[in-house]
Amino acid sequence: MYCKNCGKQLPDGAQFCDGCGARQVDDGYSAQQVKSGYVAYTNGREPKPSVNFIDAVKLFFTKYADFNTRSRRSEYWWAALFCALAGMVASAILKNYAWLWTLAILVPSIALGVRRLHDIGKPGTYYLFVLIPLVGSIILLVWYCQDSTGDNQWGPNPKY
Repeated sequence: MYCKNCGKQLPDGAQFCDGCGARQVDDGYSAQQVKSGYVAYTNGREPKPSVNFIDAVKLFFTKYADFNTRSRRSEYWWAALFCALAGMVASAILKNYAWLWTLAILVPSIALGVRRLHDIGKPGTYYLFVLIPLVGSIILLVWYCQDSTGDNQWGPNPKY
């Protein structure tokens, strides 16, 4: 069996391509509907409301070591705002011990970044781009701003 999108050889009965994440099951949609994004983005479901600030902070700490699911843009950016604001407060109050806040959010921040990459259909190992000075951070920033892809190997689209 070969991927309908990228042509990679897959095990028989695979529902998703492990290379590009494309759905392999024939669900009755035309190739044009799939290519246009109609099926990938909506699949006939109504969109859920965005994650708000409080919910994003709760998810940030409750899914602190979850590297296997997906996170929406709103969840990522609200959590990033919270971490930045809390870091400024920690720096102002604790001065010499502000590094403790950075240490406390290290794993949850990496997990959130990986989940955000999963949401756009990229593997979590791409988070290592952050190690490339300047360019890697710019690439990740562009990816983090992209909209969710349809259902993929990391789960259903959290937007629908």
